[in-house]
Order: sequence, then structure tokens, then C-alpha cells
Amino acid sequence: MGMVAPPQGIASAYFVFFGVYGDVTRQARERDVSRQTLYREAAQTSALLEGTAQRTEVERLLEQAQQLQQRVGDLEKALSQAVVIDDDRMARFAAEAQAEGVSLPTVQGLLQRLLPGRAPSVAKLGRWTHETAAHVSTLLPVLDEFARAQVKQVAADEIYVKAPVLMVVEPDSMCWLAGSLTTQVTGEVWAGQFAAYPALEQVTRDAGTGLGKGVALLNEKRVQQELTPVADQLDHFHTVREGNRGQRKGALRLHQTFTKAEKAQQEHDHHRQQGQHVPGEGAKVSLQWKQAESVMDQLMRTEKAWQQTQEALRLFTPAGELNSRAQAEAVLAQTFPELPDADFAKAKRLLSKPQTLTYLDEVQRKLEALPGSTEVKEAAVRAEGLRRHPELLEGEGISARTLRGVLLVCGVILSKAGEEGSAVTKAVRHIFRNTWRASSLVEGINSVLRMHQSRHRKLTQGLLDLKRLYWNCHTFRTGRRKGKSPYERLGLMLPEGVDWWELSKMTPEQLRDKLSALNGAI
Repeated sequence: MGMVAPPQGIASAYFVFFGVYGDVTRQARERDVSRQTLYREAAQTSALLEGTAQRTEVERLLEQAQQLQQRVGDLEKALSQAVVIDDDRMARFAAEAQAEGVSLPTVQGLLQRLLPGRAPSVAKLGRWTHETAAHVSTLLPVLDEFARAQVKQVAADEIYVKAPVLMVVEPDSMCWLAGSLTTQVTGEVWAGQFAAYPALEQVTRDAGTGLGKGVALLNEKRVQQELTPVADQLDHFHTVREGNRGQRKGALRLHQTFTKAEKAQQEHDHHRQQGQHVPGEGAKVSLQWKQAESVMDQLMRTEKAWQQTQEALRLFTPAGELNSRAQAEAVLAQTFPELPDADFAKAKRLLSKPQTLTYLDEVQRKLEALPGSTEVKEAAVRAEGLRRHPELLEGEGISARTLRGVLLVCGVILSKAGEEGSAVTKAVRHIFRNTWRASSLVEGINSVLRMHQSRHRKLTQGLLDLKRLYWNCHTFRTGRRKGKSPYERLGLMLPEGVDWWELSKMTPEQLRDKLSALNGAI
């Protein structure tokens, strides 16, 4: 928009910029104003005609607009990083904390630091968690229905949190299949638990009476139904632990015997230095040293026998050959006499049970059922055994060179077999990788409960269900299971992009429909 300068301003500008000497003074007298007034009017008129004021104002407004745009950008960036902490997020935080074993007062304290004056009370957090757990308890039967159909092997145990909890875990996936509070631990109760797995082939357990009876009752029922009995595998973890405990007893006895002999020797040497003669003391010291040497010899024989005993329990022998029940029993028959009953009674009792070597029978059964020629399967098994014992191939001895030749021949056989050789090698490794002989994996899940138990006075079935769903949906961060959840490792397909919290909000009907669409109807 243009502006017209006042006539007096134009006149003043004319005399200032274009007049001759004396024109400004004369004009000031005629208007009865000072000369400075004319100079000011001339400057204002010039600035008005040149648009300086408008440009200055425009520049100021542009700068202000740029500042406002920068402010908007900063606010949008901050908003993108902001988290809306509403009731739903706080309820999820409390539920996940409970699933991890964190107490509700600790949860409330953490929220108080994050939201001063806005954190819910412990009671409110408890109500949210209870509501979530109650709903999860209605969803788990649906998930269990689909998950249990995938299970072929389980590890079972009992943990006591003022009341017994029946724990069942699938070893390969670490999927927590059952965590049930119960009033009694009997064979009948365990048989009912195992009956829920239609494709079950093996149960790995400790020597508990209820567990053993439960497997026996299940197999009786299966025989009546003309079904294949479940393989009953006695846990090796507890057996080896008892043997190591017996070994430590022998080491302690050796230490005590040598300490006693050394003390007697020091007393004898002291008496001799003092010129004292104690009748029979030298013979006594000599006898104690002989006893100490005898204990040492016995301990060395025991260590060797116990090492051979442990090797007899492994899938492959020290020579890299596939172990068998006959070979293992032969080694145990040789080592048992060298293991004193005083230290190894419980370990020997467990080792004497036929269920200790069940896994070897299962491996042989699976290998026989594997399609392919016998020659190719034997080559794959031998190659796998040597692959697991690379130390046997090292060096320039006759044995090492012979075994390297054996490995080469196995490779040629598998190579000539083509696709069959590749398929058999893969299948053999899968069989060996899924051969479980210890129920210690279930102890890993038990530790989840122990962590909760150490911080809480009470553990309800609802909390057990909450912890079980959270565990089965969480993603492993390390190890060979890295990047997958227990449900995924088991083979159960869940809705894509749905985490455990969103899953917990579904109705049982919605969850069943989605699982049926992804996994097929049960």
C-alpha cells in the first residue's frame, strides 16, 4: 500500500536536497520553524518515499515468523518423544513388574519419581494387576489348547510356595506349559497333567515319588488305549550333583587325614628337637602317614571311576561313538565297585534305575525310524560324533590320523548320497539336539517364581497365570533362542505385531478365532 508525503515535507526535502545556499534558512524563517525541523521533515519524507519503514517492519515480521516456525518444530520433536502415561500404561507397567517379580510398593515408588503427585496408590495398582491376571486366566486355556498339541517332550518338577506348584516346561523352546497351584502332589495328579499332551513322547523328571508314579499311571492308561507309552527319563542333573557331593566328601576326608598326620609329625619333630623320647610316637606317625596315603590312593581311584561314570551318561563316548544302553551299563558295572557306598550311595541308587538311560533308547528308536539307508545314517552319526569331539582329530598320532580318515570317508558317503545325505545329516543333528536327559531346564523357570516368592508373601493362581503368559510371549535376548519367544520356538503362531499386553485384552473367543486362523483348528 503506497502513502503520499505531506506537502510541507516535500517542500522541506526540496530545499534540503536541491536548494542553494541559504534556501533552508530562508524557508525556516518563512514558516517560523527551526532549521532542524526542516532537516527532520526531509529525512522522514525521504525514508517514506524509499519504503525503509515498511521494509524494516516486513523484515521484523519475517524474523518473528521464522522464530515461530523453529519453535513449532522443537515442540513437534519433543511431542514425538513424549510418552502419554495414562491409566492403561500404568496398568501395563504394574502388570509387567509383577510378572518380573517386582513388588507393588516398589512399582508405586518408581511411578512416584516419574509422576510426582500423580502416581496411583499401591491398592489401585493391585486392583489393576488383579483384573489383568483374572482375564489372563481365561485366555491361557485357549493358548494351552493350541500349544500342548505341539509338545513331544516335557521336563516336570514341583516347587513349593507355601503350597505345591506343578511345573511343566518344554525343553527346546523353554515354553512354560503349566504352573498350577495344588493341594497335593500325587501320581494321579501328575498323570492328569501329562494326559493333557496328546503328542507327548518323553517326560524328563527327578526322582520324586509322585512324578515317577504319574508317568507310570499315564503309561498304564496308554497301554490300555493301545497307544505308545511315554519314555520315562530320570534326570541326570541331580544324579551328577549327588556324585559330586560324594567326591567332595572324599576330598574333605583326605584333607582331614593329612592335617592329622602333619600335626602328629610336627609334634614328633618338636619332641626330638627338645631331646624328648616318647615311646611308640614314631610308629604312630608312620601309621598316620600310611593311612593318609591310603586315603589319597582311594580318592584318586574314586575320581577316575566317577569321571568314567559321568562319561557313561553322555550321548557320545570319549571315542566319539554313539553311546548305547549296553555300553553305558557295562561301564557302570565296572565303576560301581570303585565308588564307596558311604559317599556315593544316593548317586549309585539313582544310576541303578533303568530310567537313567532311557534317552539312549529313545535316540536309537528315532534313528531307526529315520528314513534313509543304514550306511548313510551311520555315516551321519559317526561324523556328528567326531564333530562334537574335535580334540580326537588333533595331533599326528595313529589314532588322530585314523579318525581323520574315518571322518573323510563319512563325508564322501554323505556327499555321494546327494540330497539324501544332506537331509539325513540335518535330521540326525535335530535328533541329537532335541535329546534331553536333565530336567534342570525347568529349574530356570522355577527361579522366576523364586524371585517373586522372595518379595511376596502370597502367590495366587492369577499371578502364576500372569507370569506364565508374560514369560511365553517375551523375546529371548541371547543364546540360540535369541529373537524368538517361547511360543514361537514351540511352533505356535500368534497374531503378528500383537504383544502380550494387547493379547491379554482379547476375549477368549477372539483369541481362539485368531489362533485357529493361524494354526488351524484343534
